[in-house]
Amino acid sequence: MFYIYSLIYILILPLLILRDLFALDKNKLKTIQQKLGFDISSSEKPTIWLHGVSLGEIKILSPLAQKLHNKGQSILITSTTNTGLEELNKNFSNSDIKILPFPYDCGFAHEKIIANYEIKKIILFESEFWPNLLNAAKKIKVISLNTTISDTSFNRFKMLKGFSKALFKKIDLFLAQSRLTTERLEFFSVKDIKLIGNIKINPENYSVDQNKRIRYQNILGEEKMNVILGSSHEGEEIFVVKALIDMDIKLILAPRHPERVSKVLLELENFDLKGIRTSSLKGEDNTEINNNEILVFDEVGDLINLYAAGDLAIVAGSINYAKGHNFMEPIFVNTLSITGSKLANYKQLKQDLCDTNIVETFTGQEQLRSLISKYKNIAIRNEKVLAQSNALKNYSGSYDEIIKFIDEL
Repeated sequence: MFYIYSLIYILILPLLILRDLFALDKNKLKTIQQKLGFDISSSEKPTIWLHGVSLGEIKILSPLAQKLHNKGQSILITSTTNTGLEELNKNFSNSDIKILPFPYDCGFAHEKIIANYEIKKIILFESEFWPNLLNAAKKIKVISLNTTISDTSFNRFKMLKGFSKALFKKIDLFLAQSRLTTERLEFFSVKDIKLIGNIKINPENYSVDQNKRIRYQNILGEEKMNVILGSSHEGEEIFVVKALIDMDIKLILAPRHPERVSKVLLELENFDLKGIRTSSLKGEDNTEINNNEILVFDEVGDLINLYAAGDLAIVAGSINYAKGHNFMEPIFVNTLSITGSKLANYKQLKQDLCDTNIVETFTGQEQLRSLISKYKNIAIRNEKVLAQSNALKNYSGSYDEIIKFIDEL
């Protein structure tokens, strides 16, 4: 089965390269060369390789990479997306932590990186299970960190149960984020599992740039309740605008993908509304926003600072998009969090936090209006934020515990 996978992957590799020629922001040819295992540097001592697919994962892996580096470990960290690589360059441009784009899943590319960097351990974040990488890492210890298996992935793995069991057997240790994930791994006869909690729910991951927070506070002002729609997908901005446009609040739209901002601005025009990019505002003084104007957040990587400046966050990706996004993030910066009800990627947390009404959810526009109306009351809002903050203390994964497992393996 691994042979068939490899053959199919090689056949589609030209299409993946063509996709990257269009999708990559800069250094296209060099990035593609590196993803094929060429034009890469090397390390003078054994290295730990950490990988996270995109920006959110890299924000979690960066503190771990720094902690391991502070202990004298040589570190390579990779990401698949433009935003993930930008975050890595921002965090480690003045460090000797090595950065690369994650290679195509070709054995020769993985083997080149493993050889050049003398890779001794590989740490893959959440649901990154690459067959050819795991084949190339036969003599290397591999850890799956913050492991999660979505409903869709679980069903796919069950369809290829023999292949899935063989795949998971190549991983030495699973540090699972939930009981549900542990049960799903056990279905494939996985033995080496530690339930550590969700490392995404760790206060260390949510540091705020106070200068940026103050800038956003000046932009938002204090005359109305500030409601931030965070990480929104296609159709979710208009759903919320229609629901809340007449509620005497200040609404800020923050699309998940920055390339959608221009489209969101055009959609607002259809409702006789003017969208204003936050990047166009200095934020030195309180910014006057007219009733027919809506702020659109277009500043990559700064959503946490915007959340810190707001009163209430509607965490999207859960209204039209079924998987959900990190609805804990606003809570760590003392901002009330609510979310839509479609949370396929957060089943355990939905059960523990949403089904118990700690983080409230909505399905329709009237439910959303009702929640916003209730939390206009500052006392009720503050009481709820405190309850949410206290609840999260029970679910946080620990970097120290993770490092202990990495050292022991």
